[in-house]
Amino acid sequence: MGKQQSPKKLSHGNSSESEAKEHIEALRKKKFSIGAKKPNPLTQDLHHAVTCLSAELYTKDVHFLMELIQNAEDNEYEANVEPTLEFALTTQDITGCGAPMTLLVFNNEVGFMRQNMESICSVGRSTKKGKKRKGFIGEKGIGFKSVFLVSKHPHIVSNGYKVKFSEEPDKNCGIGYIVPEWISDESFITRIQGVYGSGILPTTTIVLPLKDDKVDPVKEELSGLHPELLLFLSKLRRLYVHKNSVGTEKRNSVTAISIASETNHVAVRDKQADSRVVHLSVKENLDAPEEKCQYYIWRQTFPVKPGATVSGRTDVEEWIVSLAFPFGKRLKRGTSSVGVFAFLPTSMVTNFPFVIQADFILASSRETIVLDSRWNRGILECIPYAFMNAFTCCVKEGSPLFTFAQAFEFLPAKPSPFSELNEVREVIQRNLIDALIMPCETFSSEVSFCKPTSAVRILPRFRELLFKMKEAGISLAAMSRMKNSLVHSSLDQDKYRSSMEFLGVHFIPGWYEKCITVCDLVSQSSDDLYVDVLHFVFCNRAEFTIKHMPLIKFINEAGKVKLSTIAETHGGQKVVFAEDAVLHAWMQKCNILFGCPNNMFVLPKSIQAALRRHPKGLIVSSWLQSYGIRPYSAAEYASQVCDYVSHKAEPKLVLSFTHFLYRSRQKKFLTDSDVFSILKSIPIIDGSGCVKVQRTETLVPAGGSKWAKLLGPLNPFLEANYVDIGEVYAAYGQFAGEHTTDPVLLNFLMVNTGARDLPEISPPNLPLQVASSQMTSEQAFLLLDWVRFHRTRGSKIPERFIESIRIGKWMKAKAGVDCPSCCTIPDEIGKSILELVKDVVLSFSIVDEDFYGDLIHSYRDELKFLGVRCGINDVQDIVKDLFIRLASFLLSRKTAVSLLLFIGFLKERKMLDEKWLNTISLGRWMLTYKGYVAAPRDTVFPQSDSEAEALLKVTSLHVIDDKFYGGKLHSFLDELKLLGIKSESEVYALAVRNLAFPDNPASLTPSCGLFLLNCLRNEESPVTSFVEKVESTPWLKTNLGFKCPSEAILYGADWGCLLRITKVPVIDEDFYGNEIRSYIDQLKAVGVGVEMENVLKIVVKELKSHLSSRVTPEHLIALLNCMSEMRGRGSSLLDDICKCLQDEEILKTRHGYRKPREAILFNSKWASISLFVDLPLVDDSYYGIKIYGFREEMKLLGALSSLEEGAIFVSRGLSGPIESALLTAESTLSLLVCLKILMANGDDHPCLGAFIENMSRSELLMTSSGYRLPQNSLLFQSAWAQMLELTDAPFISDTFYGTDMSAFLSQLKVIGVKVDLMEVCNVLSASLPLLAETSRIRRIYQFLKEVQWKPNSSGTVDLQIWIPVKEESEEGQWVNSSHCVLHLKEHYFAPVLYPLDAYYEKELLPFFSASYGVEEFPSMHHYLQIWSLWETMEAKELSDAECSFFWGYMLKNWNSETENVLTKAIAKVPATSPDKGILLASRESVFVPDNLWLKKMFMNLGDFPLFVWFPKTSAISCVPAVKFCEVYYALGVRKLSDCVRCSVSIMQPSGQQDKVDLKGKLIVKGLIEIVLGFLACKIHMPVKERHEAAKSLVSLSVFDKDENIQVSYQLYLTADRYIKAEAVKFVHWDKKSQRLFVDWSFSENPRASAEFVNFFAVEIAEGLLPHERPAVVNDLRNLIQTGFLLEFQEDAVQFLLTRENIEVPLEDDEFLSATLNVAYGKHGAGPAKRPSAEGASFSPLTPEASQSAKRRRLAEIVSTGKGGKLKAKSTYADKMSSQKKIAAKDTSDPIKPKRPLSAFFIFMEEFREQYKLEHPHMTAVAAVSMSYHLCTTVFADTGMMMLIIQEKARLIQLAEIRKAEYKKEMEAYHRKIVEAENMRVKEEPQSDVNDEENEVSSSEED
Repeated sequence: MGKQQSPKKLSHGNSSESEAKEHIEALRKKKFSIGAKKPNPLTQDLHHAVTCLSAELYTKDVHFLMELIQNAEDNEYEANVEPTLEFALTTQDITGCGAPMTLLVFNNEVGFMRQNMESICSVGRSTKKGKKRKGFIGEKGIGFKSVFLVSKHPHIVSNGYKVKFSEEPDKNCGIGYIVPEWISDESFITRIQGVYGSGILPTTTIVLPLKDDKVDPVKEELSGLHPELLLFLSKLRRLYVHKNSVGTEKRNSVTAISIASETNHVAVRDKQADSRVVHLSVKENLDAPEEKCQYYIWRQTFPVKPGATVSGRTDVEEWIVSLAFPFGKRLKRGTSSVGVFAFLPTSMVTNFPFVIQADFILASSRETIVLDSRWNRGILECIPYAFMNAFTCCVKEGSPLFTFAQAFEFLPAKPSPFSELNEVREVIQRNLIDALIMPCETFSSEVSFCKPTSAVRILPRFRELLFKMKEAGISLAAMSRMKNSLVHSSLDQDKYRSSMEFLGVHFIPGWYEKCITVCDLVSQSSDDLYVDVLHFVFCNRAEFTIKHMPLIKFINEAGKVKLSTIAETHGGQKVVFAEDAVLHAWMQKCNILFGCPNNMFVLPKSIQAALRRHPKGLIVSSWLQSYGIRPYSAAEYASQVCDYVSHKAEPKLVLSFTHFLYRSRQKKFLTDSDVFSILKSIPIIDGSGCVKVQRTETLVPAGGSKWAKLLGPLNPFLEANYVDIGEVYAAYGQFAGEHTTDPVLLNFLMVNTGARDLPEISPPNLPLQVASSQMTSEQAFLLLDWVRFHRTRGSKIPERFIESIRIGKWMKAKAGVDCPSCCTIPDEIGKSILELVKDVVLSFSIVDEDFYGDLIHSYRDELKFLGVRCGINDVQDIVKDLFIRLASFLLSRKTAVSLLLFIGFLKERKMLDEKWLNTISLGRWMLTYKGYVAAPRDTVFPQSDSEAEALLKVTSLHVIDDKFYGGKLHSFLDELKLLGIKSESEVYALAVRNLAFPDNPASLTPSCGLFLLNCLRNEESPVTSFVEKVESTPWLKTNLGFKCPSEAILYGADWGCLLRITKVPVIDEDFYGNEIRSYIDQLKAVGVGVEMENVLKIVVKELKSHLSSRVTPEHLIALLNCMSEMRGRGSSLLDDICKCLQDEEILKTRHGYRKPREAILFNSKWASISLFVDLPLVDDSYYGIKIYGFREEMKLLGALSSLEEGAIFVSRGLSGPIESALLTAESTLSLLVCLKILMANGDDHPCLGAFIENMSRSELLMTSSGYRLPQNSLLFQSAWAQMLELTDAPFISDTFYGTDMSAFLSQLKVIGVKVDLMEVCNVLSASLPLLAETSRIRRIYQFLKEVQWKPNSSGTVDLQIWIPVKEESEEGQWVNSSHCVLHLKEHYFAPVLYPLDAYYEKELLPFFSASYGVEEFPSMHHYLQIWSLWETMEAKELSDAECSFFWGYMLKNWNSETENVLTKAIAKVPATSPDKGILLASRESVFVPDNLWLKKMFMNLGDFPLFVWFPKTSAISCVPAVKFCEVYYALGVRKLSDCVRCSVSIMQPSGQQDKVDLKGKLIVKGLIEIVLGFLACKIHMPVKERHEAAKSLVSLSVFDKDENIQVSYQLYLTADRYIKAEAVKFVHWDKKSQRLFVDWSFSENPRASAEFVNFFAVEIAEGLLPHERPAVVNDLRNLIQTGFLLEFQEDAVQFLLTRENIEVPLEDDEFLSATLNVAYGKHGAGPAKRPSAEGASFSPLTPEASQSAKRRRLAEIVSTGKGGKLKAKSTYADKMSSQKKIAAKDTSDPIKPKRPLSAFFIFMEEFREQYKLEHPHMTAVAAVSMSYHLCTTVFADTGMMMLIIQEKARLIQLAEIRKAEYKKEMEAYHRKIVEAENMRVKEEPQSDVNDEENEVSSSEED
């Protein structure tokens, strides 16, 4: 092997051993001058050539295998022999040289010839050079020499030759590697045969005894032999690998690689190509299954291009390019998928799914091809054409292995890591895209081809649908008119996705819609296929513009089938149907009856049947349901009508629909369950007369209910939509001509709505307010019964409800009131537990059993459910849960001891819970010397302080800090063991497995060493890794410092003399003490020299022979030996000799004779740089290798040996840039060491500048990306290893150099390496956009974040950020940083923003913000960007959430700047439409509905306008509507009221009689008081203006109109376009004529009475405040409306004004009296003056006393029942008192009777007393008044008062009785006054009396 066969054999063609031996002897004598008289002059050249050979070429140690395989391929074989190569690895030392293992190579070639042997004994004389055309693949001439990398003494046995070679220089000629030596050992062949397992060996055997450090690399390379290496070899057919072979045992470990079979070449003549199929097999051992793979190999010939010829290939005229396409799983045997072969595999991974083989020129390492070679580039240019031909042939003509579709798997879809191969890939891509190679679907057996750019992919579901239609006879001919052809079905699969993307074949948006439209598939399809079409459209609705596609079939009003678009059905049109024909007719009839509510139509029956039977019908139905298209039952139809009724929310319509449901149930169209279900959502008129649309539950009336006892008389669950049924349902009624008697409808409604009382009422999801304070025992038991009822029935109690009970402080405890969750009812043991842990658990609330009695125990389950802890188990659980919570944090010493006491307590009583104990043991609450960093089960408890010290220093264990716990833990050993804490003997076992020596052994104490020995002693079988680590770590203290045990000895008297010869580490017994001697066995176990044999191995020293002192080589050796002896004896002459010789040129070097200090003694450090640095090395060829045995003596003479000494010569010898092929790790380190030395000596060295320049210009440094110039390299810091990988950037490889390169920080920086942190960061950041691997980019981002990197430039606009596609994928895309934000809570930004918190860890987000300028949340710009996107979308319908998302942000940030930005940026605003949802419309086309009455009126029109959107259900619904209005106004949106013009049609009155009567009933004193007080206190109107307003009201003329008051409203959409609406008003104030027109006919309509009050209040309020804000007008309206309902009684008006914090000013009071006197007469009460008590009646306010006037209004409660003033007789005594005295009596007389209360204030007094009884906690007057206010407001708004006429009469009667009593008391009081005055008068002069009489006369009446 390693040769070419020569026709010349040794002797007549037969090789004899004697001739071979003679040949070897001749070579030794002639070529190497061994035994010759005259030396060969070429010997010196051979020596230098061999020295260069030793450091050349390879970067890996084991490339010799490839060289041997290459040689085997080039060998010649007999015709009947199957070329085979075998490798056998054995532990036998076959050569006897002490090798640990031996590798044997067997080859059945014809054998070695003379020329072959002579070639091996030379350098650069390969017998295969220039013979590439003859099939030889080797050419370097030194392939066999590569075996010296793994073997010092290779042996060859072949054709009679038995020779060996040596790496060391031959002792006779001084040359190594190529000097043959005959093997005379006769047993040598026998040992080889024993390994081979046969007495007959193959012709050639190579025996390689392996070096000690090369065993593992050889094993690894043998295991990694690529099985595909036989693919492109023309001769070798089998290859075997035997590991640990011994005789026949090798068969059990054999790995066989073979070519099982191959087909003949099939020629393709017009392309100069052929193809074949090769079957390759691999079998790891005899028992393992055989792995096979077939390869389709395409081979094509190309002429060599003229410009590509290189030396060594001049005779080659053609390139043969082979492409191998694997069919099946490739054979790799754990290796990488090699992509490039040069007959043998390289290390290049191309990422291509095929293998490339050609006659490439390889790099010296054989790892890669030389990519910049002209020859290789020429071959690479041929590969696209070869691939194109192979691919086209397979696709169009077929392949014996795979179909045309499978051929697409071999497209190079993935990019290659090599740019040159990417160019090949791009050429392939361009050629394929422009070729007719894409199979198209023809819906037949034929296959046509098109260009990839003309093809389109479709979803498999649509393809199936097209095939079904084809089978059904539907014509698809129209598809031929479409631009794009369908990809064939066999290719349109997910596994070909990457191939299709590579060719540019994609899914084309809109193709499906165009196909359906062009082929008219909807109309042509049968019912089932129609469902298929709908199903596909649904599944892929993003691909369609559904709005314009007529897809939905329905029956219109005329009974014809029509098509509707999805947009129409989605916009509000409903298509429904019934499954039963009768029911369908009934629904149709009802639909007409109700006026087709909600635009409902009917689906054809055949379509409905298809939906029911089709497998996908359910899915399609679900989709259509979203557009209102679904099968309707009678119940569902009723539900839709119910929605319509709910929307209208009109009492009359609600009542009619209830009648409809009742009749429908009678006719059995609806079942009981249907009715019950519908009535759940039907609006209900509640007890107050209001229509309640939303209803969670129906309640029984409050009167007599249990819920009122618990919760109070007012319904507390209004917020949860709990509604009580009103009495209106009990009235007589009719529907569709059928009458319903009084109780029937009410009973029907109550039964079917399931009206409930406690405890059946379902708890609402609201906090129970009554649970916020202490309950009575009755309330508590009502509550517990409520809870019990629902728990026993398995009902789910809402969280908020039950949580409010659990946390509400309503339960009586001994210490006060507390919440149930904080209360407990413990037993005796539970009390003991609480006492035990009282330091941790400070307090418990214990339920007051005396308060609740024994009955409380019957609710044990309910109490537990509410959180009350009962009994020992619950108390125990409380404490356990408490400790679990505490154990998740850091426990104090006291808490930890309490926990251990609790564990002991449970242990004694056998109550320990293993699960709880396990949870406690997992918490990091136990303090160790490293802190709270480990769970108890992961800690150890040492027995002593010394043991703790040792554990801390030599293990990684977590040691408990016993000092922290005060030494108390020793009394809890059992509890600690239960927690999993290790102690005593367990500590040693843990220490063995967790050994961790400190970086500085000097910190080790004696106890550490003794502890390690104790570990060995206590472990019966110590862990191997532990022993190995102890042996190899310098922890043992010796006289020379800390050393490994294997380097040290224990002192003994027997070998003490040996210590005087050399310095040997001896154990420091003073350090360890005498105790160290007790561990003799353990010291032996770890390798300490204890016995003589071991000591001798450590102290051996070789002695040298004596030579003469002449200057010849022999003399120099003798001199050095003598110096050695003298140095050994310590002779004083040694220094004198050295001084004499130091200045003499006695040493021969490569530069001639030099002084010792100018010569360098060669060593391994110099070998690595001697290839490119010219050094004055000592001539070892002259002195022989023995010169190296006197290095110390040479140093004494001054010779240089280390780099530190010879650095100056290195700088002088480096004359230019270094070729990277000559560099090794060692050589680079040597250069850096030299540079370091020179820099340390100063920067003024003459050679330093040139030395640095030459290093800087050399590709000097091996990085993760290969050799790079220093300026293109980065220094990797060890601290970055947790964040970065070496492959992330061109970092210098510490692994390659075997050292930490940061030791040369200054030197690397000088030659241009980026070493500064910011420089490295800038390089990393600049390289980021070139990367496309998510994991790699993440690491770089993390690193940049950790070092707080910031970009150099101030702007960050152009910075890119990587956005990963998927979490587990490496793919992604680069986006501009301005398109990113840190957090994105809303999904609406998806089209324009990327939230970085969705792609990166939380820690990275501040980095993106600081370094890339990424904003934390979307800014105003982003919101406007998404709004602009919505504006551009045609007919975009927004959801309420989308609008809330945008406008919520704008309102939150609203200011003048925001207003300016919005005004410029927004062209459209959201507008609502009943049938189209929320749309975007221009600001000029929408209105702000500032008048809801106008809005409702215009909304009822067919051509209704658009109104701006207001939030309903979003988070910003709480924002006042006025705030939204301000925004809309700022944007230029018009008010509805500003754009409406109205005109009133009123006939002028003919008489004046009606005027007087109506004005007296309407314009009364109470009304004027309300107006004046409101104008003064609420809007602070000046006195003059409010008096004018009151005058305008008093001066009104009121007229009754027999006909309706018609009002016409015009809403101007534009300047010339408006819509018109008409309405009827009950009241109208004509400002011009100061007339108030009234439609008094309202009294005949019960409903119209409330409406009249409302119209009257609105007209007065708006008439008085035409320019005021709507909110202010509305407040005045409500006040007038309430006063009207209270009949403007004086007492009621005063109370109403006081409640609203309004007081009529004094000047207004005077104005009021004066004005009313003028208008109505002297008294000013006007016609509204109430009758006296005697004549009091309750006639209605309306003109007629009709039944409707008897409504239950609060006004019927309030009575003025006020008597006339007491008119005392005009006696002398009545007139004599002065004003001062009368005033004193009025204000301070204690005996004066108090004025009696009116009927109204009697009612208020009773109301307050009753309210205080029911709400004892509400004592404030304001609170009571507010409750009354709420009550009266509800009643006033609805016109329904709850008190009956009799109750009102009772109050008036009681007021009259009190008034009569008051009269009697006043008469008696006045008599006393008169008597007193008479007595005083008698005593005073008469004149004084007369004066006083005059003064009193003016104020007579009280």
